[in-house]
Amino acid sequence: MRMRGVVTVVAAVLTLTAVGGCGDDEGGGSTGAGGGGYGQSAGSGGRLMDAEPQGRPSAPTMADIEAFVSTRTTCTDLHMEDRDSDHEDDPEAEATGKLWGIKERAVCWDAKRMGVTLMSVDDMKSFQTQARKRGPAGYLVGEDFVVTGGPSTRADLRGSGLLALVCDPETEIPSGYTKEKGLVDGCTLTDFFS
Repeated sequence: MRMRGVVTVVAAVLTLTAVGGCGDDEGGGSTGAGGGGYGQSAGSGGRLMDAEPQGRPSAPTMADIEAFVSTRTTCTDLHMEDRDSDHEDDPEAEATGKLWGIKERAVCWDAKRMGVTLMSVDDMKSFQTQARKRGPAGYLVGEDFVVTGGPSTRADLRGSGLLALVCDPETEIPSGYTKEKGLVDGCTLTDFFS
């Protein structure tokens, strides 16, 4: 008797999961928490030509940024860190405040115990200006937040809607990838993560 009840519950859960994953084919389906939306499939990198552009994801609080990152990759032991501890003596180091336009800055760890930096940005133009001066740092940009981390974090965030900030004129972006003009001359936002 008890086993029959378990089987019934499992069957109901499987049925609801299968039905809940369906969206309509007219593009009106929910985009879900990941913002992936209609027209994207595993491995597509979010670049299907017939899909409507979804825009970059927004995460206005540090908790929202952590949740966004954690659904796609490992982000454990989040702790606030106002300044880049590797460059503490540099007055222009990545830090909270007006210079970089960073409202909050925190660090967590990926599966390999490499740092993942999460930044809530309230002045994206200031951020991009300082990032251009600093040079390549692997910044992945949303509407109001930035993430940077090691190769596995970047790979896990590919197709998430975040765009790489590229300010190096030597970096070539292959055809077929998104290229948006940055807020600062000489910078481009792209879904090509090198």
